[in-house]
Amino acid sequence: MLHSHRLHLRALEPSDADFMYEVENDAQAWRYSDTIAPLSRRILRDYALTYDADPFTSGQLRLIITEKDNHTPVGIVDLYEVSQRHLRAFIGIYICRGFRGKGYAEETIDLIEEYAHNTLHLHQLGAKVEEGHIKAEKLFSDRGYEMRGLLKDWLSTPDGKYVGMKIFTKFLAKKED
Repeated sequence: MLHSHRLHLRALEPSDADFMYEVENDAQAWRYSDTIAPLSRRILRDYALTYDADPFTSGQLRLIITEKDNHTPVGIVDLYEVSQRHLRAFIGIYICRGFRGKGYAEETIDLIEEYAHNTLHLHQLGAKVEEGHIKAEKLFSDRGYEMRGLLKDWLSTPDGKYVGMKIFTKFLAKKED
């Protein structure tokens, strides 16, 4: 269920701390999150050691995206703001440089949707996308997500300006056999 012909989504392990160190400290990606400072390996090791993988308890689920054949980590996918009451969550996805443009993000979204629907029984998933981030907008639109709203001047950019944040959502339905 958590694998395609090319990818595998697996649980976070303490040994992933060094990989997360590289991902979390990609300063160019900080603009898409609330990160404002580098994280230490110690903080990330502690996080991996104490990680609560129950998304309904912790409100999040973090999975490592690996190539199925050689187990090489290629990215991270998160479900966050997981609501057991409303049966919804947001998706966050990061594909490492060198692995982008290969369809890994699309496959990951398909896998996490299947898991969210069939295992977590979520009704809906969403994505928060910086206005003007054309690749991310296309990624989610092409996967059937619809833009439902725009929060104007919601995100600050590195040059001190503000841009909107688009909210995309998709209702999950059981896939026909």
